[in-house]
Amino acid sequence: MEARKKQYEYYREKLLTFEDDEVEWKELEEVADFKNGKGHEKNINESGKYVVVNSKFVSTNGKVKKHSAEQLCPIFKNDILMVMSDLPNGKALAKCFYVDKDDKYTLNQRICSLSVKKSEEVNSKYLFYILNRNKQLLSYDNGVDQTNLRKKDILKIKFPIPYKNGNPDLEKQKQIVAILDKFNALVNDISEGLPAEIKARKQQYEYYREKLLTFKEKKASV
Repeated sequence: MEARKKQYEYYREKLLTFEDDEVEWKELEEVADFKNGKGHEKNINESGKYVVVNSKFVSTNGKVKKHSAEQLCPIFKNDILMVMSDLPNGKALAKCFYVDKDDKYTLNQRICSLSVKKSEEVNSKYLFYILNRNKQLLSYDNGVDQTNLRKKDILKIKFPIPYKNGNPDLEKQKQIVAILDKFNALVNDISEGLPAEIKARKQQYEYYREKLLTFKEKKASV
């Protein structure tokens, strides 16, 4: 699993690295709106309708959940949620979660929501992959003190937007997203990744078995 994560990181970096003439660099505040969460300590209710998005929820890819009966801070489909605070050398800082559905989540404090201003310029899922554990944000972690990212820290990071013929290349962004979605499933989703891996290995085995058990017909001697 660890080896696959490293492989995923390698290919993500490759896919998100461009020549300067292929992209336009912009600050995050130019393309996304920022919203901070609210404290839900008094509203936790395990039978509640809404999932409380806190750092534990994000760091476990949604596996550890708390619920609330009230949606104190609504978030919406295609929003990108980011952990703003973590212990030194923690695994949660700047980790992101991509919202898949409206009316399902409520945003806790120390988690921010980022929503794309112009969908015709930036694909939300592409921005999610850019922001998730972004190195510019991880640089604030000095390894000694707890890191608390500020709104201006986040909105000032720069990232590349692919361009083609002078216009944002949404097709290129979608292609990158499709590839990274597949890698992400293999790395993080045991229910999807493992069966896919087993299927691939089975097909590979059957291919080589057929090769080994297929012989040229020996010609009869005259």
